[in-house]
Amino acid sequence: MDRLGEERALGLNRGWKHTYEPHSCRHCDWIVLDEADLKAGEGLRGHQLSSLSNVYLADSISDALLARDEGCPLFEYLLGELIDLGLSLDILDLDGSKTVYGSLTDRGLKLSHKLDGDKGIALANILKVILSSGKPSESLDCDPGSPEAFQLSRDWISTCLSSHPRCRLPPSSSNSDAFTPTRLLQVSEHGVRLVESSSVGDEAQTWCALSYVWGGDQPVKTTKKTLAAHYKGIPFDELPRTIQDAVRVCRGLAIRYLWLDALCIIQGDEQDLKRELGKMPEIYLHATITISAAWSTKADDGFLYRRGHWYRFCPPVKLQVLSQTRQGSMSESGEEEEEERRVETMEAYAYETRVWESDPINSRAWTYQEYALSQRALLYRSTLLEWSCRTISDSYGLLEPTTLTSKAAQQPDSNSELNPFFALSSSRPWSEVVGEYSSRHLSFSADKLRALSAIAQVYHRETGKEYLAGLWREDLPLALCWFAVPKTSSRTSTNENSNLDPEDYPRILQARPAGYRAPSWSWASIDDATFVYPAAGEETIQVLRPVPSLNILKAVVTPGSFGEFDSVASGYLDIEGPMREVSSFSSAARLMWSNSPPPGGSGFASGYDEIGVPVGEQGHEVVVTLDAAPEEEKAADGVDKHGSDRTGIWLLLLAEQVEEEEEEEEEEDDEGQNKVNKNTITTPAYAGLVLQELGPDQPDTLRRIGFFHCCDVSQMGLGHASDGCRELLKEFEVRRVTLV
Repeated sequence: MDRLGEERALGLNRGWKHTYEPHSCRHCDWIVLDEADLKAGEGLRGHQLSSLSNVYLADSISDALLARDEGCPLFEYLLGELIDLGLSLDILDLDGSKTVYGSLTDRGLKLSHKLDGDKGIALANILKVILSSGKPSESLDCDPGSPEAFQLSRDWISTCLSSHPRCRLPPSSSNSDAFTPTRLLQVSEHGVRLVESSSVGDEAQTWCALSYVWGGDQPVKTTKKTLAAHYKGIPFDELPRTIQDAVRVCRGLAIRYLWLDALCIIQGDEQDLKRELGKMPEIYLHATITISAAWSTKADDGFLYRRGHWYRFCPPVKLQVLSQTRQGSMSESGEEEEEERRVETMEAYAYETRVWESDPINSRAWTYQEYALSQRALLYRSTLLEWSCRTISDSYGLLEPTTLTSKAAQQPDSNSELNPFFALSSSRPWSEVVGEYSSRHLSFSADKLRALSAIAQVYHRETGKEYLAGLWREDLPLALCWFAVPKTSSRTSTNENSNLDPEDYPRILQARPAGYRAPSWSWASIDDATFVYPAAGEETIQVLRPVPSLNILKAVVTPGSFGEFDSVASGYLDIEGPMREVSSFSSAARLMWSNSPPPGGSGFASGYDEIGVPVGEQGHEVVVTLDAAPEEEKAADGVDKHGSDRTGIWLLLLAEQVEEEEEEEEEEDDEGQNKVNKNTITTPAYAGLVLQELGPDQPDTLRRIGFFHCCDVSQMGLGHASDGCRELLKEFEVRRVTLV
């Protein structure tokens, strides 16, 4: 890693340290692991096992302390926890010999002590141990810009193109053999220039596509003003480091053309942008390889640098491993002779398990579709170079197999002879697409639908469904069953307390965007992430079904100027279904207004909490999750504007979850023997929308403000309905309204 790369990495991970070489000293050299135990630990990962074997660490406690005092990080790390807990080191003397042992478990290497296991002291300081083959490509340190890395990348691409049927597009996929982007960067040893693909013929059918985080306005981009100059040539030294590195990758792969949005789309030209956005699916689908600058936070970071290793307390430690094999032989007389025992010394690395935040590219909305659509990708990640295609995943650099972002795993029937081609719509249910995409960040919130438009086009092409502002007409009404999942507070996530687990950061429900972006019934109308209940046919534990009296009478979306898969101008639903007005004025007020935004910023801290709302005379309570932070109340008589007996807040039942329960009855048969009869009882529980009238003079036109469920119909319906759920439907009357 060069100085810039190292400083950036350490800046992103305050409190972490960096090294290029694993630690080794005379104290560590005495520690010898057994290869069989290491491989057994790999096979047992995830099981609740206490220990696989004891490992010698030091002759005595005093020797262990000496190793610590002489700076051995392994002993500093393992002994430090006991000292911090105020425990006597005498507990390390397991058998009276004073010898210090470690335990090699399925999680890694830790200290063995008398209070372990059932006696209640479980140590947290554990070093992960991975066996090394000694190959440069399987090291804790890797250089993705090395000749070896480029050769391996060329081999991956060649094997995929020649031997992976799953990584090829269907013959009917938009004339795949003929498609080329409008413009490409032509890469040579002498420089870089923009070219019209039509001017270079069939050569332009092989290109790399770059996926990266802009991180702000680009210093070099193609505009109407710079277009002519870029056709003549672009000075290499003026390009941001990430684009320079992408050019180097193209040279290393012997691919002459590169596509990236900042230079191949005329920025600021609405007509060119509209035309090129329509080609985005093909650009990434048909690229020979997508180069993903996964660990870069901005265009000037670059990604071709030696990675090294990051740690918080203990750098990686090199340990010896004994590999023992036994080989028998037959004598000339046919008798079996004694086995020959062969011992070989190998190496392993012991290191802290890294709890990393996701690569920066995984937090950006625009890059979601770029990776999802790519047939094959090279991901330049924080610690290594990863290969991912529709068939396999591999890496240059040491990585636990469970952390690979395999594209192959996205297709459940990857070996199917009946369907040899990859289909995006069958690999990722739409509910999963929305859930993952909506959790990412946009620099411009108006791009909410635009940054997903390429995937929407492919889904439409594969399924024939009609797109409605982020939903599909054929999935209605269940497509309306989504609720907000607030993102981590960005204000808090940059707190200098780097020991705080990201899962513990406060989650703040954001206000609804000021400008129109989508109808309120679409998840695209809010800035927070959303959980979408899986539609019928998607693999799931439990599927909701529409209530019998619900009907979608009309669904209309008027697209914006960029077409049906992009931003929308307006939309509405005419819907008929069981509804009930919220009668509690205090509950209605909680759903509409907030007088206490969270300290230090806007938003609604309690919005993520579920709000109980009583319904009807029986007082059965439903649970509401708001879509966005409620407005601050400005009128003292707020709720009364709808009349003395009205709140203007309504519940619309959308779906029911029916759980099958069995009731057992005992009775005697004809022979006087007891037998058990099982009666099946259906227990419905309901979910639906929380709606608000647009005004006293528009009682039949409403907008969505939240999602409700009764009892435990949440997180895909895990739980049980109560008796009140059976009676809930009786409190509702069918009504026809328009949702905007």
